[in-house]
Amino acid sequence: MSDEHLRLAFLSIGRHIHTERWLTWFARRGHDVHLMTVQPGPIPGVTVHDITPPPGPKPLRYAVGLVTVKRILARVRPTLLHAHFLTGYGYWGVFSGYRPFLVTVWGDDVYVTPHQTLIKNRLARKALREADYVTGDSQDIVDACRRLGARADRIEVVQWGVDFARFHPGIAGKAVREALNVSPETPIVLSTRSFTQPYYNIELIVDTAFRVRERFPDVHYVFAGNEGDDAAFRARGKGAEWMHWVGRIPHAELPAWIQAATVFVTVPSVDATAVSLLEAMACRAAIVASDLPSAGEWIRDGETGLVVKDRDGDALVSAIGRLVSDRVLRERLGQNAEADVRGRADHDRNMRRMEDIYLAFAHGRLPAPHEVKV
Repeated sequence: MSDEHLRLAFLSIGRHIHTERWLTWFARRGHDVHLMTVQPGPIPGVTVHDITPPPGPKPLRYAVGLVTVKRILARVRPTLLHAHFLTGYGYWGVFSGYRPFLVTVWGDDVYVTPHQTLIKNRLARKALREADYVTGDSQDIVDACRRLGARADRIEVVQWGVDFARFHPGIAGKAVREALNVSPETPIVLSTRSFTQPYYNIELIVDTAFRVRERFPDVHYVFAGNEGDDAAFRARGKGAEWMHWVGRIPHAELPAWIQAATVFVTVPSVDATAVSLLEAMACRAAIVASDLPSAGEWIRDGETGLVVKDRDGDALVSAIGRLVSDRVLRERLGQNAEADVRGRADHDRNMRRMEDIYLAFAHGRLPAPHEVKV
């Protein structure tokens, strides 16, 4: 347990594994943890506050939600307020006026939304500029935050991190293959990205699967996603029996699915450092990733995985084919990836760093300058 227990208030997406992992870590440490969200659901050890405003025009709903946030903060009186996700929750956080106020950015809340309209850009800049501290999970997204106004001495990379007790090489994938009625020798290509956003390029993976199948007639594809509807992608799959649509995989079961895969593919056009990518690395997966700067901080072509242009179907087919046909290459890349991620992305270590940040603000000071990575 921490020697000092804090009262922490969060604004974040409820019923989301990222939120749950972050908050439960601090609850287990003995801190008094409160979550304000419009997606309420139980989280062990956490007090969840439903701030869902009534139906109405969006500006009015935001205003009503802000009143609710302020009322809860006045009653709870937390040590600090930490908003996860710049869009929406970050806006409520900065306009609540509560300080200290921290922001953790997730991905498209920095890469996409602030560049859609002038008002969204101004809101993002205000939240980042006035935040007492900002964290992101890649150097690339931290740099993007600085360009939007985050203060250089109050921002750093803090990974979501990987639970290595759960994500590691193993043989649990055997049961997955048996459930899919797929032999131990059959190549499996796994995609676990959500179906919600076009920039995840799931349709590209589906379309190019037919070309991979022409070269490797026994290959199977598994598509999972924790968010969104896969109906449109299923339709593109044309009922192929070798495409398995498994929906949401509970986080506790995900390691077995990664262990079952021959190739793990993640080729978004926009992304921060995907936790699923790091978890795949921890399981010693052979990875094909798109050439985003955030992914490039982890996947070095020919060393820890294979890298392709995000919308290059030919390159994707070639990379998957290389891995399917070359066990030695798969094993070398997977071993390198596991070693790299274990050195930099331990969940507990990163949350302890976050706890140090919280404790610094609790005592009215900034985190030690030498610990800030910009």
